[in-house]
Amino acid sequence: MSNLLVVLVAVLAIVNGSLSSWFLGERLSLRVRASIGAVVGLALLSWTGFLIALLVGMGSLSIGLTVGLFLLLFLWLVRRVGRERVSVAIGEAFGRGWDGGEILYVGGWSLLLIALFSRVVMFDADGLHTAPANNFGDLPFHFSVITSFAYGENLPPQNPIFAGMKFTYPFLIDFLTAFFIRCGADWRVAFFVENFALSLALVGLLEFLTMRIFGNRLAARLAPVLFLFNGGLGFVNFFRELYDPIGDRLQFLTHLPKAYTMNNSLMTSAGEIPLRWGNVFTTLLIPQRSMLFGLPIVAMILALWWMAVAEDGEGGDAAPAIGGFSRRRRLLLAAGVLAGMLPMLHAHGFFSVAIASVPMALLFFSWDWLAFFLPTGLLALPQALYLRGTPVKIKLAERLFHWEAGEANPLLFWAVNFGVLIAALLAALLLKRYTDARQARFYPPFVLWFLVPCIWMLAPWGWDNIKVFVYWALASVPFAAMLLSSLFTGRRVLRPLAAGLLAALTLSGAIDVFRALSPVENLQLFSREEMEVAELLRQRTPPRAVILHAPIHNSTVALSGRQSVLGYPGHLWTHGIEYGPREQEIRLIYKGGSDSLDPLARLGVDYLIIGPRERAELAPDEADFAARYPLVIEHEGYRVFRIRME
Repeated sequence: MSNLLVVLVAVLAIVNGSLSSWFLGERLSLRVRASIGAVVGLALLSWTGFLIALLVGMGSLSIGLTVGLFLLLFLWLVRRVGRERVSVAIGEAFGRGWDGGEILYVGGWSLLLIALFSRVVMFDADGLHTAPANNFGDLPFHFSVITSFAYGENLPPQNPIFAGMKFTYPFLIDFLTAFFIRCGADWRVAFFVENFALSLALVGLLEFLTMRIFGNRLAARLAPVLFLFNGGLGFVNFFRELYDPIGDRLQFLTHLPKAYTMNNSLMTSAGEIPLRWGNVFTTLLIPQRSMLFGLPIVAMILALWWMAVAEDGEGGDAAPAIGGFSRRRRLLLAAGVLAGMLPMLHAHGFFSVAIASVPMALLFFSWDWLAFFLPTGLLALPQALYLRGTPVKIKLAERLFHWEAGEANPLLFWAVNFGVLIAALLAALLLKRYTDARQARFYPPFVLWFLVPCIWMLAPWGWDNIKVFVYWALASVPFAAMLLSSLFTGRRVLRPLAAGLLAALTLSGAIDVFRALSPVENLQLFSREEMEVAELLRQRTPPRAVILHAPIHNSTVALSGRQSVLGYPGHLWTHGIEYGPREQEIRLIYKGGSDSLDPLARLGVDYLIIGPRERAELAPDEADFAARYPLVIEHEGYRVFRIRME
């Protein structure tokens, strides 16, 4: 019943978001409205729930107030939009009959997304499992964030894996999961509802963006395929290994030994070329959870920009005013509100929109662009002030030539990773048979989304620049899709070329997605014993307790909702946090004796865990801790001592 309640709350949010699309003054299909509704509705639910929880705490009261506000919003939207208009839209959607191709298209995407996202959280007799493999490293961090909101009263947010530091990660997607958990959902449903809704919305919005720019249905349906099955030329390795005369081909196909878009290299006559253009599904959308909001919101912003500037070649305003706002201003206002919501939803998405918006406004100059920049600034400024002042050491704007090419030939690196997409994009832009002058003029601002991450560090870890490259791909695939559509529907002799291009653009990604659905990438993340200890921690320690444990990525504390003195150094490094001194103090503490007393007090440790990993990595003096501190939990090889007395 609790899971059903969560689904109903999510549906309410999506319906509200869908109703809000009528204020654009556009005639949109019901599926497009539902795609807009999923993104806008769930983003508003996350923001509203978070702001109310900041005032009254995370619990029944904040949930009740949030749901109550959304019910009132629903009633207001129905009144403003009009029941008759909604009924007509629904009637048109169902009355015109369903196109068989559209049913297969949407159904195919839905089945794929169900298959992928049902594997994000899996429970088995031996514990909690996850897939794809990239989730093994990232999901415990997200569990730390989610459980800190759901069980740890972590408001205002403190960093759950570095106790005592303000939390400045874009956490609203994880807050939404915590909100669903507090509504009564189990972990699987809490993850799945938002993952599925936002990913299916991304498919719909990419299709909508491409359809708006080119008016070509085949291109619109190809665009999500090109984007979500992206990858470089790693499939060459796949075929080399498949046809290895020594290997067992069936065993190889059913147990693929590696990924073919990431963490691999392509052997060429010039040496090894790193494969770093990771598949969107397996390296970004699933493990990097804030992308679930960032990608569809930016797709919406691009569509709104195009709709605002496409009325004539000079950016004039040919449409009539609606409610005191011209059509262009209304579209740009909506884009500005979406952009202003982005910093705490996906910071790299906001950065990408920010650097492209100025050249876009200059290319299609009109004072109407104030309708974009004013709400963007007003909404983003408080978030910028919140993000300012954290003691995170970052290397933004440090030069980074050729991104992840390393010692490889840079030209070969770009060719192997992005070459086919770049070639298709250039052909679409330069050949007038595929794009007109207005469409080609719309594209140049997005070149920044390729050039900037090529040469500057945008995150402490250079590979994270992919979080901007992916937006370049988002803006580019509609043009590549239009090229493919023209080749497929043009002269018959060109169809093999189109098929080859489509395969080169998607085969590596498709192989990685296939691997992500196979047993090879079913990985145990937490054992049954670790889950039981986490439950005991929730029962026997206060919500805001600070717990010391071995700095590993999948500590039982990640499931408890309690604060970690020090989480996984790899996560902290990618966030730019200086963790070295604290790590040394932890090693000193676990040796026991009087030397441990001062760092224990300085770090504010409430509880200390000694389990299998602590024994293996820190060699603790258990006898000393047992003599000094009361034992509050002893279970399956885990001992938890209370350090600080109330």
